[in-house]
Amino acid sequence: MEGAINDLVELSKDFIKFAEKLYKDEKIDKETYIEITKRKKGFLRFIEKDKIHK
Repeated sequence: MEGAINDLVELSKDFIKFAEKLYKDEKIDKETYIEITKRKKGFLRFIEKDKIHK
């Protein structure tokens, strides 16, 4: 189970980097970039809080 969570964390980090690249290349607008990163960063914060409580 821990391996799957680590994979999701890495995938989320990669997704954020990809969104940054798309935004810099002007493939997505600022609102889309903010929405994507807000959701992914929220997920990462949730995982970190869950690890702290375990």
